Amino acid sequence: MSDTGQPHTILTIDDETSGRKLMKLLLEREGYRVLTAANGEEGLVLAKGEQPHLILLDLMMPKMSGHEVLRRLKRDPDTKQIPVIMLTARGADADIANSFQLGAVFHVEKPYETKDLLHKIQAAFIASMASGE
Repeated sequence: MSDTGQPHTILTIDDETSGRKLMKLLLEREGYRVLTAANGEEGLVLAKGEQPHLILLDLMMPKMSGHEVLRRLKRDPDTKQIPVIMLTARGADADIANSFQLGAVFHVEKPYETKDLLHKIQAAFIASMASGE
């Protein structure tokens, strides 16, 4: 729960319809409010307008990569404080390093273990509360 007693809002940005649906079901079952975006541009608009508590961002998307979306999120004063967890089927060291350099709090490889992802989501919320964001 957020400070207002409402469920935390999570925005998931993924070009794969099945991935978005599965994530939405999983997170709603855990009590989160879930927003979904099918691409980076849609995700940026939702992030700015809705101010979610956390963003789950796919790395490999057409038109705008997850790293470019992350770069834009962290440059915008309205969205730079939102924690971002990168999700990817590519676990190359360079991708992981780039994610952290750009400001991601975690980098999770697909297919992910549900428990692991949920623990990282909780850790991201705890860290953002501790930092006062």
